Amino acid sequence: MRYSAIALALLLAGCGTSTTSLPTITPAAPSPSAAGLPDLQPRLDAIGVLLTDCMARLRGEPVAPADNCVHVLPDVTGVIDEAEKQSSKLAPAGQAAIADVRRQLAEITPCEPWFAAGGVSSDGQLDARCGKAWKGLFQSYNAVRNAA
Repeated sequence: MRYSAIALALLLAGCGTSTTSLPTITPAAPSPSAAGLPDLQPRLDAIGVLLTDCMARLRGEPVAPADNCVHVLPDVTGVIDEAEKQSSKLAPAGQAAIADVRRQLAEITPCEPWFAAGGVSSDGQLDARCGKAWKGLFQSYNAVRNAA
């Protein structure tokens, strides 16, 4: 082992290679378009957690009127309002995600009673439409959150 280290050192010295020529890893400079919305990120994250929790409730259990999930749609709307005001700081994909959340919120509005009933009804078409709308909202919201 000792002889291998000595041989390697002689080989490097003989080739004229110094250890200062080794590549270094440096972080890339942040791009101006990656500024995002750092002041809004904690709120986006908190409402994202609430939205995730509320999505898990769609198993047929009614949502209690005092439950935080009753207020999830107004919370999503409020934080998206704020993100939209600052959307010039986002990349085009983030701006498009905000528009998609708006569209999803409009589609999900008729589903609020369905959600309050725990995500089930006797109408299979309503179940499918509202389930799809909730999944779409969840995906669009995550896109905004990731862009911010």
